[in-house]
This record gives sequence, C-alpha cells and structure tokens, in this order.
Amino acid sequence: MRKATAIAYWLIPARPVRELFSEIIRILAEELNAPRFEPHLTLFAAPGGDQSARKLLRRIKAQRIHLAVRDVGFSGNFSKTLFVRFESSDAFTELHNELRHGAKSRAEPLPDPHVSLIYKKLAPRAQSELASAIKFPFPGVVFDCIKAIRCSVPARTRADVESWKVIARKSLHQ
Repeated sequence: MRKATAIAYWLIPARPVRELFSEIIRILAEELNAPRFEPHLTLFAAPGGDQSARKLLRRIKAQRIHLAVRDVGFSGNFSKTLFVRFESSDAFTELHNELRHGAKSRAEPLPDPHVSLIYKKLAPRAQSELASAIKFPFPGVVFDCIKAIRCSVPARTRADVESWKVIARKSLHQ
C-alpha cells in the first residue's frame, strides 16, 4: 500500500549553525546507522501539489527568523528522537500563519518548534545520554531559507526520510 504524501514547509538554519547541525546529524547517522538529512525546522505539512507550493514560496515576503534555543530534548516519536527545541517568536508565528493561509491549511503552529538531530528508535537511556552531552555555543539560531518538501506522511522509517524531495526554496532576507 502506498503512503500518503504531503508538502512539508521547512525553515533552514543559516550558516555556520547549519553546518554544525549537519555535522552532528552526520556523526549520529554514522554511529547509529540512521538516515542522513538536511537540518530543518518543520513549520507544517499539508496536502498540495508541487506547482502550488512553488507559487506559494514565490509570494512569501518574510524576513530571516531568529529563534532562541531552549534545550536539547528527546521523545519516543520517530520524528522527534533527539532534537534542539526553540522558543517561538512573533515573526515565526506570522510566517507560519502566512504559509498556512497560502496553503489553505488548518495546521496549528507547533507548540514545540524544533530541529531534529536523528530519526531512529533509540532506548530512552541512550536518548537521555545524548541529549545531556550535546551543548551549543550559541543562544539562538537564524533561519534564512524556506523549503517546500514532497514527503510521505507520517515519516516513520528510514525509507520515508530518504524519500524526501525538495521541490521549491526561497531565501529570506534581512
């Protein structure tokens, strides 16, 4: 049976933080036999076509988004195995609402904006140890790009993660 697909809208961290997140994801993927993926913060996912997602990103007028880092967390969910949690902001909520309205989606803002560092089922003790070992030398992250991604929903397997396809991107300006 074929899985449902959707368009996910991602915020992409700016350099040099993007490179740091990418390196952490690479190391965890190699050490724990997990999929590699681009560091991102998912705003929401909704049904839609590739062309409508491209048009939506062309219309967006948002500026770069700055989010304060809260902590490193973990959960039993495949899509939130180990992650960096952020404080929301007015600019983040405005961008989410603009995208959601343009996509005709009823998706609510995430109560827990985050960037995942690994997608894999892990024992709670391993998750806790990893979360406590990861420290960041910065108080916040700038996100300077939005991407629209064709993806299977929900993402529950390595194959789901590896099937993600970028269909559109938009740089956010200062």
